[in-house]
Amino acid sequence: MNIINFINRFPDEASCVEFIKSQRIKQGIICKKCTGIKHYWLENKLSFQCASCGFRTSIKSGTVMQSSNLS
Repeated sequence: MNIINFINRFPDEASCVEFIKSQRIKQGIICKKCTGIKHYWLENKLSFQCASCGFRTSIKSGTVMQSSNLS
């Protein structure tokens, strides 16, 4: 994907977040603390929260963007 296609596909941060969120949900999220598989989305924190223990997993956790300082 070149930069023009990227900008057309993701014109703003919200569209990028929605894409990554949908991909994470499709793959499944496993809690690092209790290995629970049921999570719910926290819109104001841009993270998933485990329904069992309350541990939060950021949207970038486990991706190539994990250590990035980019929003």
